Amino acid sequence: MKVVIIGAGNVGIAIAEAASQSNDVLVIEKDAVRAEKANSVLQVSVLLEDGSNPKVLADAIDRMGADIVFSAVPDDGINIFICSAAKAIKPGIISVACIRNTDYMMDDIPGVDSVISPESITAERIVSCAMLENAVSFERTGTAGLCLVTFKIEDGHQVVGRTVMDLELPPECTVVAIVREDETDLTVATAEVKAGDRLILLGTWDAAVAFNRLVGIKKEAREFVVLGAGPMARTVAKDIDECPGRQFVKLIDNDLALCKLAARELRDVVVVNGNTVDPMFLRSESVNHADVLISLSDMDERNLLASMTALRFGNRKIITRYNTDEYEEIFKYAGIESTIGYHRVIINAVTEKLAEISDRKGEAVMILDNPSDHFFGIRVDGGSPLLDMFLGDVSLPEEVCIPAVLRDGEVIYTRLGTRFLGGDLALVYAHEAADYRLSAVFGKHTPEM
Repeated sequence: MKVVIIGAGNVGIAIAEAASQSNDVLVIEKDAVRAEKANSVLQVSVLLEDGSNPKVLADAIDRMGADIVFSAVPDDGINIFICSAAKAIKPGIISVACIRNTDYMMDDIPGVDSVISPESITAERIVSCAMLENAVSFERTGTAGLCLVTFKIEDGHQVVGRTVMDLELPPECTVVAIVREDETDLTVATAEVKAGDRLILLGTWDAAVAFNRLVGIKKEAREFVVLGAGPMARTVAKDIDECPGRQFVKLIDNDLALCKLAARELRDVVVVNGNTVDPMFLRSESVNHADVLISLSDMDERNLLASMTALRFGNRKIITRYNTDEYEEIFKYAGIESTIGYHRVIINAVTEKLAEISDRKGEAVMILDNPSDHFFGIRVDGGSPLLDMFLGDVSLPEEVCIPAVLRDGEVIYTRLGTRFLGGDLALVYAHEAADYRLSAVFGKHTPEM
């Protein structure tokens, strides 16, 4: 497909990175520094112009013969205008607006065929992870409402010492992998669960909630502290406050204007104006007693400092995000386990959107928290090596598993006797799998990783 992207900021670069894997891409950026960066780090064409100018946009769409336009400038209103202008120029083009402020999220925006909201996706991941006491990461797969949730197993949990096959798993889920220290094991049925393990579960939200209880809840999460009062922080605080149960939510930010705005929007949330990286102030606000601390400043440095302070306080669960990829390893080195990379959220959302547009829904390759781990769907048809094979007869590499199959809208969690039928969507989890190893199993259907 021919893709035009307006804007080469963090969002635009991530969109271009995802789209350029298998499409022709033109990026339009009016800032010379950003345009040069896009030109140097991506295999795409770059035009130094203002993409919100209808004449520039029309020339680009005509010259590219564009099928899709993504608008990813910092102003949501301009993104909607660009999409509307693109539809006026070429009614058949697919227009996708990248929206940051959830106030702009509407079911039907004239001129906009589709919306991608990295902020909303990130907020959902944070809230879902926060509400599951034993979860350290949460991903929505985009296939049949399934989630991938990583649970941390500790001393005293009810599942310690039992094998995975002996666990009375809730319906609608399966254990995909066990991560032990730096090793990931996908052959889990006979594995014994040990303290310190990370169990990766594939299933519905209800199944994840039930599995969280099965693991054992040492202390229910009731007190939540959100550091930051920007749009995402306010969304997270609001969503947690509205979850079933009795939660106490406190929001802290050093920006007085943002605090006043949060206090008007969030009637049942305690809003405090203060320094989110000052240990003495945070202790005075009893942040050290919070069951979950969520740091959502727009600055990676502040999120890192706040998270490290919470570690020193002994907060059991800390969730944060980072905007710059370079901070991923820094957070991990500091011992912050629940981190969400904004760049990866965008790439996964765009990859899923492109798969949907090209009628390959469910086949998008999702990059997981470990960048070498991927989750994707493989269509079983006349050209698939899986057709009419039983799972037990498929020679899967040890770094690949097929935990489930989507058949006629129903999710079937696989066993060795599961047979792959035409029309199935085989759901695949791959850990550090080489392309040639995947090709040996899936043939021409092997996706680009």
